[in-house]
Amino acid sequence: MQMYKKKKLNTIAATAFLSLLALVFFLVSCKETPPTTLEVTVVTANGTILSDAKVWLVAEPTDTAHNLIAVEDSTVSNASGKAYFDLSSFYKPGQIGVMQVKVKGFYFGLTGEALAEITEQERNQVLLQIQ
Repeated sequence: MQMYKKKKLNTIAATAFLSLLALVFFLVSCKETPPTTLEVTVVTANGTILSDAKVWLVAEPTDTAHNLIAVEDSTVSNASGKAYFDLSSFYKPGQIGVMQVKVKGFYFGLTGEALAEITEQERNQVLLQIQ
């Protein structure tokens, strides 16, 4: 009769261990990936922050046969001279590498350009000087 009790305890322990393992796997796999963002700070040549400047992102792939992703987005800088872009939708799961995006700005006849390197799942920043 003692063998029966040990066998039952081993079954319960194995079931509890497998349940705990499944729970840990579930919690780890549900972890949300951080967004890929770009923060553009718009300034003049003398360093004055510009609000309400129009900011465009333009990127075209060098190989359009295999990579059809093209970035075209625009917004206006806020009172702090910052324009924010969420680029998470341009990355595929598991994709690795850096994307280069041309940042263009316009403010009452003044223009400027900058090149931003975007790293996946990070808050990327670039300074856009308008002259």
